[in-house]
Amino acid sequence: MSSRPASTGSRANSQEKVDLEKQPSLTAPTGAVVPEGDVVSATGPFAKVTRYLDHLGVETRSLERVPEDQRDQMFFWLSVNMSFSALGTGFLGSLYYTLDFPTSMAIIWLGTALGCTVSATMATLGPKTGLRTMALSRFAGGWPGTAIFSLLNALTQLCYAVTTALAGAQALVAINHNLSLIVGIVILTVVVFVLSIYGYRFLHYWERYAWIGCLIIYIIILGLGKRGDYDPHSRTADMDSGRALIGDVLSFFGIMFSVGSGWTSIAADYNMTLPVDTPTYVVWLASYFGMWLPIAFTCSTSAAFLALTKASYVEAFEEGSLGGVVGQILSPAGGFGKFLLVLLAFSTVSANIPNTYSGALCLQSIHPILMKVPRIFFVIIFTAVLVDLPRMPSLLRSIRLTLLLLSTSYIVVAIVGKDHFSEILSNFSAILAYYTAFLSSIIFIEYFWFRRPGGRLGPVKPDDFTDYSKLAPGYACVASIVCTIPVVASGLAADFPYGPKFSDQYGQYMGESTMSYVVSAITYPIFRTLEIRYFGR
Repeated sequence: MSSRPASTGSRANSQEKVDLEKQPSLTAPTGAVVPEGDVVSATGPFAKVTRYLDHLGVETRSLERVPEDQRDQMFFWLSVNMSFSALGTGFLGSLYYTLDFPTSMAIIWLGTALGCTVSATMATLGPKTGLRTMALSRFAGGWPGTAIFSLLNALTQLCYAVTTALAGAQALVAINHNLSLIVGIVILTVVVFVLSIYGYRFLHYWERYAWIGCLIIYIIILGLGKRGDYDPHSRTADMDSGRALIGDVLSFFGIMFSVGSGWTSIAADYNMTLPVDTPTYVVWLASYFGMWLPIAFTCSTSAAFLALTKASYVEAFEEGSLGGVVGQILSPAGGFGKFLLVLLAFSTVSANIPNTYSGALCLQSIHPILMKVPRIFFVIIFTAVLVDLPRMPSLLRSIRLTLLLLSTSYIVVAIVGKDHFSEILSNFSAILAYYTAFLSSIIFIEYFWFRRPGGRLGPVKPDDFTDYSKLAPGYACVASIVCTIPVVASGLAADFPYGPKFSDQYGQYMGESTMSYVVSAITYPIFRTLEIRYFGR
């Protein structure tokens, strides 16, 4: 782990840069440390817009570093991972992979436990540098590698935003069956849009308390669910056997691992405000348990829904998916139950604010020139334009969304894909596993090997993150990603006429995500060593 220089000269230089930002040019200089409230990165036609947004209290900082005196110790993982949308993955083990409740529970707790180790490790890089994850990736990927990471990251945030909006809308429909899913999606999306433009501080204030209500409601749901006759072994007789069962277990394990590791690509974004001297182990433990415990708990709760055996509850799930079965469970509580559903529906805002917030930042990080555009425009892009998701039933079609990212909108995607909640969630969980595998592998090798104290490049100097003459050229990163692509493609065996039989027999998702780690971990050090030898950086 590298630490930021704290010499007097460095601080004076940073202060000089901050003062420069207050000049009429409104241009944030390279590597500037930008305090809250200072207008940043706005030139030409955007200068007046940025100042006006700053006056309204909208966050104007984008990828710029956060100064040490504005890094507060705030955690928000509990609320994000306790929202209603977090219930959407636990039941996939029984729904798609023939697993009974005890087997699903074991996989949920183990898979998420391992996945969260990756996310928590990435989270520790935020306090030491004051940089977001995509800004950190520049030290390994330069411009070309970071552009790839940013596109894929924006795609994954879009996918999460879609499934989250659908889950919340289902809860609203369960309250009022005359309300369409489309109206529910629009309501929740507008709320998220408004809150996202106010940025990081408001986000943490919101997330500080939102998890408490969700925890209480989930306990009530589990208690009332007894009326639906829980039977943990109701699906045991229908489980696959032999190789098919191994494939089911590994596939669901891969999905659960991806749920835990899914925060990797934005983990540093929400820890960068911690004080620079915060012990690394404190950051890791707080992030790890803040992610793992709520994720495992909510996934276990949703897995219990498919252990319900009473006909009316089973029918409610088949007709209304997640929102339908939760509505049925809470129906004996009458008006109070509907009130709890309203709270659950709007708890999805807790999950979708970071999706939209970080997704917009990813669009900004695709190219340095985009940092000059106010972040609010990228929030609008992230929530405004059409792509037809239901006609993209395969992972191949899902990956093609990357090429359309700048013209993608999760509100319209959610509306068009409103009847495909579980399918969307399952497919995109697989993509997330592939992407976070090579992202974390490359960044960790760069930071903990090449840029370790005493390493070939020495510790990272965070102030250099916008100076591409001091960053990696990015060829090694791109080459490693290219080598990993065939492994990811092999995970699409169900969508291609070719692909290894291992995917069909031993788990489509777990095998390829593991190999994605392995291939990138082998190829990146080789390419990076050659790159350093040739370019010297």
